[in-house]
Amino acid sequence: MMYPPTICHAIMNSKSNSYHFRFENFNDERNIMEHIKTEWDKVHKTTVFRYKVSGLKEKYIAHYFIQLNPDRKLKRRIPEDINEICQKFDDSKFNFTRVPKTEIILNFWEEPEQLHTIIGNVSPINRYHSLICPSVNKKLPQIVTEDSLRVVLEVYYLAKHCDLRIGFNSLCALASVNHLHYHLFVITQTLPVETVKCSNICGPLWVTQDYPVPAFCFETSPQNIQVEAIYKLIGYLLSNSIAHNIFITRGEPLSGEGSAGRVFVWPRKSVVGAKQPGGFNVAACELSGWFPVYKKT
Repeated sequence: MMYPPTICHAIMNSKSNSYHFRFENFNDERNIMEHIKTEWDKVHKTTVFRYKVSGLKEKYIAHYFIQLNPDRKLKRRIPEDINEICQKFDDSKFNFTRVPKTEIILNFWEEPEQLHTIIGNVSPINRYHSLICPSVNKKLPQIVTEDSLRVVLEVYYLAKHCDLRIGFNSLCALASVNHLHYHLFVITQTLPVETVKCSNICGPLWVTQDYPVPAFCFETSPQNIQVEAIYKLIGYLLSNSIAHNIFITRGEPLSGEGSAGRVFVWPRKSVVGAKQPGGFNVAACELSGWFPVYKKT
């Protein structure tokens, strides 16, 4: 099941804003996604990752995408114990400033003191699974900031890659590490959230129709990434201690104006404690209709 070519064309040929990123050992931002994929494949050929993800078995059940990855249950890092949505950063625990250089895919920045890093996930869900760590050197907790949201949306549109998805799990919404990071995925399959119909609430805010787990949705474009509007909702959730998951993807236009970007936000009940690696953990991927599973039934 492939996505309609018109939607991919809209992303691949859209005109990006000038984002003013500077990249380490890389100077062709037009091919940023190919660079990420090439560097990820280089790391995957070494022993840096905890397991290989070549040839994962996958299928559709109804219109949900199922992908079998048993190694992620058995070989991933033990998740951190999370008890609050706005839990403070703890420098004594694992954080992404500790990863070796061999895991780093790309460093980039806007200002010298604001380093952004893309790291290969050593326990990948699928091929090219990486982590975008905005302002990694500032050691921020896993709480969305308006600036980090802007960075990942700009990376999304700068990449111009119709198979790119970006996810975020808040604290108490199955985040595994309390250090600010977003998940970068590359998948060719169409996901249910990309075709679900949405109703407009007001202005840029939409809500899904007839979807198993209701979500707020924003339509974005390279010319209008809607950071302020999206963060207004996120800020409300944070101020009221409401856990949430975010998924950034392509999609059918909501307003009929030709935009092809969707940002979904799912408010949810909190899950406290450490995530159980072998459990059925519903986070950003699963809410999008993509189910990484660890064993055959």
